[in-house]
Amino acid sequence: MAFKLIVIIISLNFGFSYNARFGGELYQDGRNARNAAMGGLSISYADGSNPVLLRNKQTPSIHFSHKNKFGGEAQVTILSYIYTEKKYPIYFGLTNRSVNNIPNTSIECDDITLSCNYPGIDYFSQQEIGVQLSTIRYWGPYTLGFNIKPSFIGLAEFGKGYGISGDLAVLLQPFNKIDMMLRMEDILWSKYWDSSTVETIAPLIIGGIKYQFDRLTMGFERGSRTESNTIQYYHAGLEYEKHEKLFFRLGTSHNRIITAGIGLKLQLMNFDYAYLQDIAFKETHVLSVGIDLDDLKRVKGKITP
Repeated sequence: MAFKLIVIIISLNFGFSYNARFGGELYQDGRNARNAAMGGLSISYADGSNPVLLRNKQTPSIHFSHKNKFGGEAQVTILSYIYTEKKYPIYFGLTNRSVNNIPNTSIECDDITLSCNYPGIDYFSQQEIGVQLSTIRYWGPYTLGFNIKPSFIGLAEFGKGYGISGDLAVLLQPFNKIDMMLRMEDILWSKYWDSSTVETIAPLIIGGIKYQFDRLTMGFERGSRTESNTIQYYHAGLEYEKHEKLFFRLGTSHNRIITAGIGLKLQLMNFDYAYLQDIAFKETHVLSVGIDLDDLKRVKGKITP
């Protein structure tokens, strides 16, 4: 009975909603510097974009990332914590995206003559906050990853909304140092506005492969949303490790001409930087910092009398 009720609610939800071509980019926009420098390829677990990568995390850590997007037009900040004390690690992340100085052309512009009273145009801002909770489970040779992602959005005086979506990821290692992954993002994605409008977005299905050599990591992933006339997503990147502390990264994607970055691994912290050159916009910079809490405890124990 409960299952039938859930199916009815979901059916009614989609029946009274409309499909949005865009709207699920908050979490995709929130890539940390390592992933961003490799063309958006899901290599690092720090931004929660690929939950199955939690299987490689054995110690708790805190991560912070800030993206200065399109020459400062937008700001994206991520703060995350990975808990590893139990059998299955847990990821908790907060993502904030703000866009300022958005022109309101609804009053001062004429749709017929295409003329605008530019001095009279006022500006507004948009802010989105996303919460992400992730974990993994093992199923034979497969690693299964799960994301639950509620979000909140505000458009100044134009309205507020909240959304919910989820991800499912699968990882298989057919050979040593080779990972094959499949992700389904934005499953049952819905956004509810205070105007009683409900938006939905088609899920994104993307698959990829990663090769891990002695000092070189490289990978490629490709996919699309389950709707007609959608863009083809792809991310490709490589990372070269030098002296176990210095990393050089390079990549490209469907919406980036080139991405590049550098990483520095110290005893307590990791520092990562990424430079992204978009096809039609100004450059984007991403800076990330990671702190290994076990290393911090060991250092604290040595200096404590």
